[in-house]
Amino acid sequence: MSVSVMENPRILIVDDEPNIRKILCRTLARSDWDPETACDGEEAITKISMEPYDLILLDLYMEPIDGLGVLEEVRKVDPDTVVIILTAHGSLDSAVEALRLGAYDYLLKPATPDTIQLRVKEGLQYRRQALQRRRLLSQIDTLKTMLSDLDESEGISPPTGHSDRFLRSRDLVIDRAHRTAILGEILLDLTTTEFDILVRLVENSPGPVSPSILVRYSLGYDLEEREARDIIKWHIHQLRSKIEPAKEKPQYIITVRYKGYLWAGD
Repeated sequence: MSVSVMENPRILIVDDEPNIRKILCRTLARSDWDPETACDGEEAITKISMEPYDLILLDLYMEPIDGLGVLEEVRKVDPDTVVIILTAHGSLDSAVEALRLGAYDYLLKPATPDTIQLRVKEGLQYRRQALQRRRLLSQIDTLKTMLSDLDESEGISPPTGHSDRFLRSRDLVIDRAHRTAILGEILLDLTTTEFDILVRLVENSPGPVSPSILVRYSLGYDLEEREARDIIKWHIHQLRSKIEPAKEKPQYIITVRYKGYLWAGD
């Protein structure tokens, strides 16, 4: 089953009151969202089973299937779908129960348009982060599979042009072809410059690399050592923030006085 990529978020409004559905649709349209609607829990479950939604505005009290019943079905289809409960003051306890079952938030009826828009905006941001987390985990699994295949093929001559694809240093593995790096179990979120600096440091390990060489390799231009040092210092700081367990005591990227930086991960 496909998952929305959030370019045009799929929003479903579930409420058995036609006027409320109309008000919510108009409110969300002000932010250029184009929601779908369901008039009861049964219709909502039918739509959800066909394709998952990014966000659902869900009324609690409906018949014959109430909001909690719909919520249970949503969680079976896509546990990351954002569900915002619509509830009256008298049913606040049920809203709390919905939160316990995995709802993202609740809105008390009647909610103002600004409040609705704000909660939906925050919910969609949460959904984007969940999808990004899912993609990163998938990339990690793919990289692990690739590394396992690489281990199994040790001793076999690789195809021409791929012999230097992977660069390994203890618990760091760099894939030059995909421009990805994984340290232990963590897929590093590196900029282009940070990735190139890391590759150059690992390639030259255990020797140090001067700032001017790092600038030339990662940024593509030549500078005097003093200028290069000022520029590369910031990139090293950013790279350390993503790699080092304790930035105040670097254990991977070490500063070598008058020489530059070296990779000490071997």
